[in-house]
Amino acid sequence: MTFSLIARCPDTGAFGAAITTSNLAVGSRCVRLLHRGGAFLSQHRTDPRLGNLGIELLGRGDDAGTAIRQVSASTPEIEWRQLAAMDRSGGMAVYHGRQMYSIHTHSKRENCLAIGNILANETVTECMAEAFDKSQAQALPDRLMLALEAGRDAGGEIIGPLRSSSLRVTGAMGIDDCDLRIDKAQADAVGELRALFETYRTEAALLRKLATEPDTIAVSRRLFEASLTRIRERGLDDRFPAEERRSSWQVAD
Repeated sequence: MTFSLIARCPDTGAFGAAITTSNLAVGSRCVRLLHRGGAFLSQHRTDPRLGNLGIELLGRGDDAGTAIRQVSASTPEIEWRQLAAMDRSGGMAVYHGRQMYSIHTHSKRENCLAIGNILANETVTECMAEAFDKSQAQALPDRLMLALEAGRDAGGEIIGPLRSSSLRVTGAMGIDDCDLRIDKAQADAVGELRALFETYRTEAALLRKLATEPDTIAVSRRLFEASLTRIRERGLDDRFPAEERRSSWQVAD
């Protein structure tokens, strides 16, 4: 009951994934990414440990096929699982367990691999891969989001609603370009993820700069003054002497 996509940007070394399901917290359970290292998906009666092993193997330089074979050999319950891997060179491999009773497919394009299970029809992953392929002028997060929406609009999983979704793209300096999750939606987790993504993109540059260049960002005057007031109210000036050191901070509205 999950459909997803992994992809890479050969220019930046970024790997990304977009995923959704009618169960909870799909992003934390199913997606494993490593910048310049690879991407691994483990879904259908998900065992997160398989994803952990898969990304470890890719990170040490194994190709996608080798990673899938070793992960498959690591567990006696492999026939319940659906796996996908993409290595640092763009190589891809999948595994569809024989205990999956539903429509389950995968589709490939250059630098892109879509998979799904308990699908409403056999075209879902093909529509996802096609949407990704047709959006080459856009950034990787946008392409992944468009592909996930295409899968939903093509029918998605057979019984909804979609309750969780995730969009993640790795970035340089160990800081993800985005890592957004809807862990429990009321009706349309993909729609909620789109709304979150549109809000996030307006603040993404600032959030990255806060991490990499904190001295260049002024402190919010509203937060600063509220903090000083609360310190005074609680008689904590000796413990938190921010008032005495007011000139130490650049403050702006």
